[in-house]
Amino acid sequence: MPLPAARRRGPLPTLVSLGFVACAAIAIGYGLWALYGSGTRIAALDVPDGGPGSSALLGPIALEPGMNPLRAVLRAGHAPVGSTRIRYEIEMADAAGRRMWARDGAIGTRDDEASIVWTTTSLSTFDVVTPGDHVVRVRFADGSMDDLRKATIELRRNVARVDTRLTWGFGLAAVGLLLVALALRRT
Repeated sequence: MPLPAARRRGPLPTLVSLGFVACAAIAIGYGLWALYGSGTRIAALDVPDGGPGSSALLGPIALEPGMNPLRAVLRAGHAPVGSTRIRYEIEMADAAGRRMWARDGAIGTRDDEASIVWTTTSLSTFDVVTPGDHVVRVRFADGSMDDLRKATIELRRNVARVDTRLTWGFGLAAVGLLLVALALRRT
């Protein structure tokens, strides 16, 4: 009994699949570049090793409006020991003590299982109105058995603001092309 001839498909499914990959790559790549790659690093402030329950005041850092927009990024490494991650509270204030931004969160996730986990978190994109010295306050909450290996606050100047129209637009286009590719496979 002869085997049935393989159905020939045109180039449409391949083109749709390539379109999906391209749109998804643009959405993800643009978001990552805007958050972590754009701008120029002006400071890398190492947080003193104090572990959970510690706090530190970093700076002063001279900032001016010509650097706008700026972004603060937390780069940290920890050894996950318990099930509770290290919680942080970080804020920036100007010379008069006025808070410019504040962020709290956790380093890593509950599912971290490696011996050392390195994370990068965008803390804030902000503008400086008045030039002068600024400080960063960092506080790590008690309650975690994790071992904080290193934490650095990086400040970047002249960064790109994430245009959510681009990420959502290319992301939705990728989803639409994925649905079309799946529909074409069924026919």
